[in-house]
Amino acid sequence: MRLLATFFLAAMAWAQDRPQFVWRGEVDGIAFLYLHANRLEVKVQEGAPVERQQFHFSHSLPEVRQDARLSVREGRGYVHIVDQPRLDNQYTLAVAIEDRQPGSSLYSIALYWDASSRFFEASRAEAKTDTATWSGRVDREAVISCQARSCVSSAGAGAPVAGERFKFTRPLPNRAVEVSLEGAQGRGEIRLVEQPSERNRYTARVSIRDPQAGAGDYSFTLAWSRSREKEAALLEAVGRGLVWTGGVRGRVRVTVRGGACVSQSLQGAAVEHERADFLRPLPSRSDLHPAIKTLRGAGHVEIVEVPSETNNYQLVFEIDGSGPAAGDYEIEVDW
Repeated sequence: MRLLATFFLAAMAWAQDRPQFVWRGEVDGIAFLYLHANRLEVKVQEGAPVERQQFHFSHSLPEVRQDARLSVREGRGYVHIVDQPRLDNQYTLAVAIEDRQPGSSLYSIALYWDASSRFFEASRAEAKTDTATWSGRVDREAVISCQARSCVSSAGAGAPVAGERFKFTRPLPNRAVEVSLEGAQGRGEIRLVEQPSERNRYTARVSIRDPQAGAGDYSFTLAWSRSREKEAALLEAVGRGLVWTGGVRGRVRVTVRGGACVSQSLQGAAVEHERADFLRPLPSRSDLHPAIKTLRGAGHVEIVEVPSETNNYQLVFEIDGSGPAAGDYEIEVDW
């Protein structure tokens, strides 16, 4: 008990702002940490079971869309956030730990999120919800695609959709926004299968499956928060996104996608003691104007790829730490 208390006190001193969750354990292979509210589930994808595991929640993870921040304080492998809390994953935060070297290694991480109940209560109180309602008769299968101020149906099987009607209180935004499926009525299955994104030209898609003979009446409402749309726009304004550190002795390429970051040695030795601290994930958008700053290191650093649909919305930068430029680097990437 004394050892556990000592670990948690030390973990709380990692940063000036107190982490909402700390975890420590020995990993040999690939393990995933799933956080929901104040519960933790650990699943091993490859390798041995996680050993000597210790963890502590300072605050529960709220059921609100936000981007958590990961700080890796100990560990030789690749640790990254693979899933941020969202409506479609029931506000679950997922972290992957990949230890691909022989034997097990000790890892210590901290996670930060906004746990201010006052902030979330105010956000809910100020939220203004816009909606798109749809109704029609479906025979077997249909997909309803809603974009801007219209909805279009396509029948996967059976007869075309009949008596189709829709109404928008406000056009669906021409940008990424989280929509929810509400008031679904019908004798079959109604599911929201696709959220608006740049990849699908900001279209929300709903799947309807009618298992009975003949056509059935169906209706649903798509809802999205106008105030959260404004918050998302502020969050996506250009600002610090990632601070990368590592020892470079040669040429290195670093690829960033979402909340994950991986390096590749193009020439010379592999990166040593690499770490990536995300302040926010890289958005899946092609209208970003990323910038890069070398905070420490003598070599040349440049962005060689910016996010686009053709490269699956990834950002790539290269570090030339050859010869006299070899050494420790600290690099800030803004988007």
